[in-house]
Amino acid sequence: MRLFRDVWSIAAMEAGLFRRFPKLRLSVLGIVLIPALYALIYLSAVWDPSSRTAALPALIVNLDQGIDYKGQHVDLGDELVKTLQARRMFGFTETADEESARRDVRAGRSLFALIIPADFSAHAVPGEQAGGGKLVVYASEGNNYTGAGFARRFAGELGHQVNETLNEKRWALVLGASAGAADSMSRLRDGVGKLQDGAHVLRDGLQQADRGARQLATGQGTLDAGIGQVTGGMKQLGAGIRTMDARKPAPQDLQALKSGASQLSAGHAELSTGLAQLEAGSQKLSEGALHMKEETQSIPLVGGKVSAGAQQLAGGADQLTQGLRSARQGQAKLQDGAQALDKGVTALTDGMGALSAGIGTMASALPPDAKLDALADGGHAAHKGSQDLSHGITQLADGSRQLAGGLDLLSASLPAHIDTLGGTAKGLAVSVQPEIQIDAPVANNGSGFAPNFLPVAVWLGAVMTTFIFHLRMLPGAAATLSPVARLPGKLVLLGGIVTVQALVVVMMAAFLLQMHILNLPGLALTLVTAALTFLLIIMALVRAFGDAGKAVALILLILQLSSAGGVVPIELSSEFFRSINPWLPFTWVVRGVRASMFGAFDSQWLQSVGVVMLFGLGAFVVASVVGRWRFVDEAAHRPALDI
Repeated sequence: MRLFRDVWSIAAMEAGLFRRFPKLRLSVLGIVLIPALYALIYLSAVWDPSSRTAALPALIVNLDQGIDYKGQHVDLGDELVKTLQARRMFGFTETADEESARRDVRAGRSLFALIIPADFSAHAVPGEQAGGGKLVVYASEGNNYTGAGFARRFAGELGHQVNETLNEKRWALVLGASAGAADSMSRLRDGVGKLQDGAHVLRDGLQQADRGARQLATGQGTLDAGIGQVTGGMKQLGAGIRTMDARKPAPQDLQALKSGASQLSAGHAELSTGLAQLEAGSQKLSEGALHMKEETQSIPLVGGKVSAGAQQLAGGADQLTQGLRSARQGQAKLQDGAQALDKGVTALTDGMGALSAGIGTMASALPPDAKLDALADGGHAAHKGSQDLSHGITQLADGSRQLAGGLDLLSASLPAHIDTLGGTAKGLAVSVQPEIQIDAPVANNGSGFAPNFLPVAVWLGAVMTTFIFHLRMLPGAAATLSPVARLPGKLVLLGGIVTVQALVVVMMAAFLLQMHILNLPGLALTLVTAALTFLLIIMALVRAFGDAGKAVALILLILQLSSAGGVVPIELSSEFFRSINPWLPFTWVVRGVRASMFGAFDSQWLQSVGVVMLFGLGAFVVASVVGRWRFVDEAAHRPALDI
């Protein structure tokens, strides 16, 4: 219990300081609030940078000339610019001058530049090789390492986006070709259907033509047989007539001869009529055979044979006609002779017996009626076969027309050529490959963040220096010296310390961390100038607000860290931080470090050093006119820290 009472007593003694020194209350309040204030300022500055990328300035240089591909003009560059402007990922501005765009990036006026070459569409659309279409993303790592990271990510996303767009267009072409192929296939199916119908009609016609040809052949055979018999009978008739002529009829047989002569004359009349009809039939047969020859020449496969047979049939019919004509002439003479015989029957009595025998021989030699009927039936069968053949040939012609029409439709439905996409598999899959071109390159993350942390280290060094020395205290002997000399005299030692601090920071970066520094003297001068300026600013704050100025200096450091754009581009911060960015010394120190260390901003580090010097000059003037010096004796002139 005593231990707790002693602890409480000591705590009460410490709390008594608030009664004795009322300003201590404000100091403690500041100490309590400063950590939260630091977190508030810094987190609000980087709260949601991705939602503000549209504020980042970027340039687009579209030089693409497009390409005429598959019957249409494709301009990927123009489509890409429209898409990027619509999406507003960055604050894009279009320009036609590539070199001017690159200068703006190097000078820090633009985060990066997207350069679309003149042959971009010509290399990207055909897809002949992977990454044939080049998109150049030009950025400066030295200007802002994080901003260059945004540019790198944008390049990757851009390549993926353009490749997706190209693949979508190619699939549209493929699907369109598929639809056309489906339509052609439908037309092809219709053509094949018509071709099949025509083939069926052609088959039926050929079958009928085959049957007619068979019937024609059968009738022709019957006709040939009948003609042979007629020829033989006519020969026998001639022999009998010669026998009759040799053997004259006897007078006693005159009466019988007269009767026989009358019958013979009547038989010759009937024979003349039959021969005339037979001659007319043979002429029709010849004409039908010639017509069949002309009509069957175009029949596929059997046309030649049928035509040759028809030619032979026509020749035989002609011979038959000539023979019948000769027979008719002979028969006419015979009839005249029979008439003369009838008149001279009296003189033929002696040959009547022989005539009777000859007439019997002639009667037996002449073909019977059944044979003549068979000859007529054969002619009829030949006529019927020719009709069937003609009808079959007509159907064959109709089928041939349908077959030709179907083949025409089939030919029209088939594409003249297959229109392929061309290119290679990998080239079509990845046609576009963004190319990152970096100005003022940064070796690694540590180097990338150095422009922010090196000035912070110098500021902290200046603050730590102020904790060791009393900034408002001078020895009593200084009261007799020139007032103008008091501030410079106070700053000589302090300035020397912060100068050494800055040089040590430079050597640490160059030799311990082995950072690649493009301009080592420029970096050293930048940090030394920054250290002296920071010291002057802190001196002015302490002269104006006393030791509370040190707390203000800490808050100012936090504010500058959030407003200088040292880590992320200032465009990603809120409007407040963007508005105060140009009016803070830390901004120009960061810029000077980047320019001297990486060659950023076209290596214009001297300009930044000049601006920082102006801030230091202003702080010197303020420190000279505000506050009062506190003079103490030699014993009280001691460090601010209890060492």
